[in-house]
Amino acid sequence: MRRVVGLFFAVIFMLLVPTLVPAEGLLGLGMPWGSSWGQASSGCGSCGEPGAFFGAWGKCCPAVYFGYNIQQNTSRTPATFGLTNRGDFAEPLGTNQIALTPSDPSGFWLGVSQSCRVGERLGILVSGWYLFPTTSDAAEFYDPTPFPVVRQAPILVGDPRSWSSNKSEGWIDGALVLGSTCGLNLIGGFRWDSLNIQLKNPVALPGAVAVRGTPADEANLTANWYIPFFGTQACYGGPCCGLLVRVIGFPWVPGTVSYGETGFYAPGPRLDVAASFNRAAFFEAFAEASSNCAGFGCLGIFGRFNYIDGTATTNPTLVGAGIPLSSYDFVVRRSSWTIGGRVALNFDMPF
Repeated sequence: MRRVVGLFFAVIFMLLVPTLVPAEGLLGLGMPWGSSWGQASSGCGSCGEPGAFFGAWGKCCPAVYFGYNIQQNTSRTPATFGLTNRGDFAEPLGTNQIALTPSDPSGFWLGVSQSCRVGERLGILVSGWYLFPTTSDAAEFYDPTPFPVVRQAPILVGDPRSWSSNKSEGWIDGALVLGSTCGLNLIGGFRWDSLNIQLKNPVALPGAVAVRGTPADEANLTANWYIPFFGTQACYGGPCCGLLVRVIGFPWVPGTVSYGETGFYAPGPRLDVAASFNRAAFFEAFAEASSNCAGFGCLGIFGRFNYIDGTATTNPTLVGAGIPLSSYDFVVRRSSWTIGGRVALNFDMPF
């Protein structure tokens, strides 16, 4: 995925090069074919026309999105997180590595956005999205030692287990859109993204030698990313009614993660992790298509792929066990696919 993000930024750089040449097109500066985008009206006013929706300066375009989070099981690893010992030898008593792979359950997304034109070649976009809590399962895999032929005492080590998983997530963001009303534009902004996964009701996976912890154990993951993003978008037919494609991302994303799990090593002790990401990346592709509907606004559909990760170096705390833990990597990865509908209201409201 980091290679994909790097390639994405190489493409963005190539798109920027024509802006140095004074010709009509992209941003009104380059790529001469860009000026043909959006010349056909979609019922909301063709690009550049004053009046309905976004065509005149200061006009805004509010929209509401209703999305379906497409379910992905653990074999597709839609989300993974866990600890890996960075030392040459395992920590004592089999606390070397854990990895959890929650399923990505189907769920309901609600999104709102507002786009406004504030200048001839400048617009703003703000949005907020929330995935209502959904329940599925999560498998926890456990590597007691870096040497497969060596195994600690089963009563201390335990075996993999499965959890009931409850997930919620969401983000809010704001961005500037640089370029003409329609066509190929540049977009840059900032997003706060939050993910929470709660785990409870653990049971041993098939083939377990000894069950780790107790059925009353619980775990909780909270990750927050603070994402600067940069990308490009293109629209055809009108920024509120028509076709829009957007690709954004960034190769380095600051953020924080916290994780706690009871029964991590044996019944009773709790593992606590709190750290800041030292490596992270973000990528998102978004597309929507809509058409005018009886003059009140636009109805349409959208699709989105979203990916984010993060790695933190941390010294966990094993509360109640008296065992020092140090030099671990905590890794979080999340991806999701969403499809749904879009409603844009024709308020023709001043900014």
